[in-house]
Amino acid sequence: MNKYSCTMSSISDIFFATLVAETDQQAKEMAAADAKSGEPRNWSARVLEKDVEGPARMLASGKREA
Repeated sequence: MNKYSCTMSSISDIFFATLVAETDQQAKEMAAADAKSGEPRNWSARVLEKDVEGPARMLASGKREA
């Protein structure tokens, strides 16, 4: 498992999430589902920390005006 930072920008908002997932794709899917916005392909995911203990889970999320 890895700890990820995920972001997505829309016309008026910036969405962000910090979460634990097995893969980049799983991280993007979890972020999109939590924000109820965008498709997983619209999200970017970056590893913050490797070898984090599971299970997959959301740590924090939110949005700000762009």
